[in-house]
Amino acid sequence: MRILLIVLISAVLVIGLFWTKPETYADLQSSSLSIVEVETVKQIDIQPTIKVTGKLEPARKARLHFQVSGQINKRFVEAGQKVEVNMKILSIDAGDFLDVVEESKALLEIKRNSIDRDLRLLELIKKERKLQEDEVKRLEQLGQNSLASKSNYDQALQILYRQQAEETRLNHSISLGRSELQVENSRLNIAQRNLERTKLVSPFTGTINAVYAEIGDYVSPGQAAVEIIQLNELDLNLEINGAAASKLQLGQEIAITTKNGSKTGRVIALALDPSQETNTHTLKIRLASDGLFSGQLAIANIPGQYYEKASVVPISSILYEDEDTYIFEVIENKVFKKKIKLVERYNDLQIIEGSTPNTTIVSRNASNLTDGQSIISN
Repeated sequence: MRILLIVLISAVLVIGLFWTKPETYADLQSSSLSIVEVETVKQIDIQPTIKVTGKLEPARKARLHFQVSGQINKRFVEAGQKVEVNMKILSIDAGDFLDVVEESKALLEIKRNSIDRDLRLLELIKKERKLQEDEVKRLEQLGQNSLASKSNYDQALQILYRQQAEETRLNHSISLGRSELQVENSRLNIAQRNLERTKLVSPFTGTINAVYAEIGDYVSPGQAAVEIIQLNELDLNLEINGAAASKLQLGQEIAITTKNGSKTGRVIALALDPSQETNTHTLKIRLASDGLFSGQLAIANIPGQYYEKASVVPISSILYEDEDTYIFEVIENKVFKKKIKLVERYNDLQIIEGSTPNTTIVSRNASNLTDGQSIISN
């Protein structure tokens, strides 16, 4: 009985709880609208520039070396010293070279004297030959009947032959002597040039950047002895792509930016064939060194292609999906995806194709939107 009572009480409580439970229903919340920033597709004339950074270098730099071997005996300059053109920098002991010059001069004088002697002998032998030819003709006219006349004629003819042979020998000796004279003259010129090469001189006005040889050092041809630079002008050597190179020409002015401000340089060299390794073109721009120094960083603003009436949008307005690009056009407080083609970027602007100028678009945070979404434009 007690158990039955407990069961009845429990049933009454369950029924009471069931009837008194509150009703449940979904509290639907209205979705909030996204607030976006908008602007229009602009149509402008634009010429993007390519910024390429490089280091400034001396416009002229030369590593000088001797063309003959020898021992350094004089050093006329130090690093940092300014020099004028043809100013002496280093010299080597010239004693042996001077002796070679004197020897060549003496041999040249001997050859000249030998030629002069042979010329005088040739002149005399020609006269003797002429007289002997007359004598032979006279004896020939006397006839061949007399034995005495025959003997005298033969002797005269032998003398004529010897004179002709001597004349031939002298002509050959003179011709050979003149050739040998040219050889000796060339040797003298070489010896004199080698004597001049014992002095290392500045090829242009500039500043000594380094001296690699000391007094007493033995130097050989090809061994760097001095480095000289010219700093009144500086070169900016750059590597650029083919698109940028195709817009440049020799003599063209280029804007250069440094921490000292803006400068203007001009193109003095441009490789038309790209490097096989990097596929880039070598560009050299020269500018005045006013306030600049070698090794300083500089930025060349290379003009790119000129676009007339180009459609441009902010970079932040572009949506990237896989390999395609889109912008969101705003139509009656809704956004719609519009596929576009990217042409070229310039700073924070993107030149595009595929959208009409003056179209209102979402200017930023495009990745947070969906096609057809309602928005509030700001």
